Amino acid sequence: MKSTARLIPFILFACSAARVTATELFRFHHENILGTSLDLEIAAESSPQASTVETATLAEIERLRKILSGYDATSELGQLNSATTPIPCSTELLDVLGAYENWQKRSSGAYSGHVGELTQLWAKAEKSGVIPTTSALAPVLTALAADGWRPDLTNHTVTRLSPPQSLNLNSLGKGYIVTKASIAARKAAPGVTGMLVNIGGDIFASGNPSAETPWEIRVADPKHSEDNAPPLTKVRLVDQAVSTSAAYERGYTVAGKRYSHILDPRTGYPANGAASATVVAKENATANALATTLCVLKPEEGLALVKSTPGAECLIVDADGKQWRSDRFAALEGTPAPRPIPPPITTIAASAGSWPAGFQVSIAIELILPETTKKRPKRPFVAVWVEDTSGKRVRNITVWGDERKYLKELRSWWAGVKEQPDTIASVTRATRSAGKYRIEWDGKDDQGQALPIGTYTITLEAKREHGTYSISHGPIECGKSPAKGTIPAGTEFGESPLNYGPPLP
Repeated sequence: MKSTARLIPFILFACSAARVTATELFRFHHENILGTSLDLEIAAESSPQASTVETATLAEIERLRKILSGYDATSELGQLNSATTPIPCSTELLDVLGAYENWQKRSSGAYSGHVGELTQLWAKAEKSGVIPTTSALAPVLTALAADGWRPDLTNHTVTRLSPPQSLNLNSLGKGYIVTKASIAARKAAPGVTGMLVNIGGDIFASGNPSAETPWEIRVADPKHSEDNAPPLTKVRLVDQAVSTSAAYERGYTVAGKRYSHILDPRTGYPANGAASATVVAKENATANALATTLCVLKPEEGLALVKSTPGAECLIVDADGKQWRSDRFAALEGTPAPRPIPPPITTIAASAGSWPAGFQVSIAIELILPETTKKRPKRPFVAVWVEDTSGKRVRNITVWGDERKYLKELRSWWAGVKEQPDTIASVTRATRSAGKYRIEWDGKDDQGQALPIGTYTITLEAKREHGTYSISHGPIECGKSPAKGTIPAGTEFGESPLNYGPPLP
């Protein structure tokens, strides 16, 4: 367990040069998978072949969830967390625990798999409005510096050590599941030329989407992390993993101040050195562990750790917006050159009729997750657009989905567009909660021209595959001052807050 080399039996899926059968790209989306969303892109010869891959992927995710979930008391991890004596453990749990041991040592304690009590302290701080005291943190930090478990590889058992610290394997565990699910799916349908598994922004890109073409993955901009915002850059991958850690999706708010959910096990306080860290590696467990660790370490320390990890490359964005790249990360970006992070926006006085500089409309969408059934809930087809006071559609903000028969069931949107939208790109980003999305409107029309200040109506329309239909409208006053509005809830989505002003922190 001294190395991650045995963590996953890594398999390269090269496509045969002799293959001439045409392939098509099939896409599947599921909500509430490991507490977030799952997107699959599969280069296959037929729909049945793609469906075989989808089924195998979901089955492997569920198998591993029953082992590694920290939210299920009946999982292997759940049983280990409550055990006081050695308990039998699967090879998978032993592998993940071994990887945590390895990364805790390699990071000199900046990464840990038993921070459960520390996260509980900060959750309590959020409720009380008081940050944890030094005296409250001291015993927790002492325990974190010690081993949290003792594995017996001969007998396949693990013993929790005293004092008990709740094991939280969500970071590296989710990455482990992403790569293992990719391998299981390719074994179930070896004829597919490529597949991309994306669980909440943790991505494994296997094979190729088409002949000699790499998968193109967008990297979310930590300063503009909305789902439809332009990316910071793109990376092109074949048989590689990519993961991003950042604090823009989750965190603790204590006495009105926002703190990162990424905690430094050495100090007990939230990490604040990096705005985001993106890591490309041979498999997702390594990518996840490194991305989290790079948000804790200083950029120079993080770059050194990545350099000592074979096959790993990284992009770190520090708190001031400066970008730090490992030696060969730029080679993965290709051309054009990556877009630099813009300087912080300074609001200036608006000229007559124009939006104040930097103002936008932020839209928070929360999809309603159906009760668990034999079929996994799929994200509905969704369209969001803007109309002016005359009812004229001035901007199509975003559309989710690429099956024409269901897009046509977005009746109002389809009546005004009547064409297939561009496919939504895969994005590596900080993990969001299931069903929760954020999008933005920059005050421009479909031609990229700035619109005048005034009242606009945001429409949200949704139709779930084999489900219900919803449409709601919310006005928002876009003037010289910040304003708020609301899109009422529908059967497929909850109430959607609208915020007009500078980007939300």
